[in-house]
Amino acid sequence: MVKNYITQFKKGIIAYKKAFIFLLKNKLMYFLIFPIIFNFFLSYLGFYSLEIASDYLHDQALFLINIVMGTIVFKGGVISKVISIALWIFSKIFFLFLFFMFSGYITIIILSPIFTFLSEKIAAIKNGYSFSFSLSQFFKDILRACLIAVRNIFIQFILMFLFFLLGFVPLIGWVISILGNIIVTSYFYGFSFMDFSNERNKLSIKESVHIIRKKYGIAIGIGSAFYCCLLIPLVGSFLASLLSILSLTAATISVEEMNISTIDLQSS
Repeated sequence: MVKNYITQFKKGIIAYKKAFIFLLKNKLMYFLIFPIIFNFFLSYLGFYSLEIASDYLHDQALFLINIVMGTIVFKGGVISKVISIALWIFSKIFFLFLFFMFSGYITIIILSPIFTFLSEKIAAIKNGYSFSFSLSQFFKDILRACLIAVRNIFIQFILMFLFFLLGFVPLIGWVISILGNIIVTSYFYGFSFMDFSNERNKLSIKESVHIIRKKYGIAIGIGSAFYCCLLIPLVGSFLASLLSILSLTAATISVEEMNISTIDLQSS
């Protein structure tokens, strides 16, 4: 089982090399322009929204504390200023944490129209058929990508909370918690990229889950590179969005090479 996982994980990593060569050979590198445009708007709108949300949380929390502790005693004193500063810092950190935690999925959801189009184009080139664009299918693919992202966020959040609780166990709990978070996050990112191809192949979400679980090592390999970019301070989100084009290409090539059989689908 471990050997099989390592083999699959290597395939996921090697798929990035195949993806880069494929994009270069077929003159598709121009798709990298879209993440750059996306980052321009995300940097402005994202941090502007972050500022508004954190200030709102700070003001509401301070208002509630004033009511509980008593406005006359609390207002204008040293305690008021200390708590106000503490709440301001907490609100900024809290929303930065949320942004960091979900920035990968924000990228996947907002760029899903580009991913849908690119995945179809890659499959057409790789399998030798003419590329035909369907507007109805295009919107179905986008909706599916959003549903998968929300599903993955929900499951991932539960698992991360369990790993957080496990982190209170000294030593072994810390190791399992850190590794567990890395593996789970990488898997769900990889899953999201691979599902674009499964949707194109008319697989249901249940069937997609079943297939990707069988190839979980590949999903983790693809997702880990994307996740590692997100961990880089300051520029992580920008680099991850650029890499997402390669991640999508690597995932599409990997799924196309799987040759999903009818037996696989029947066993789900």
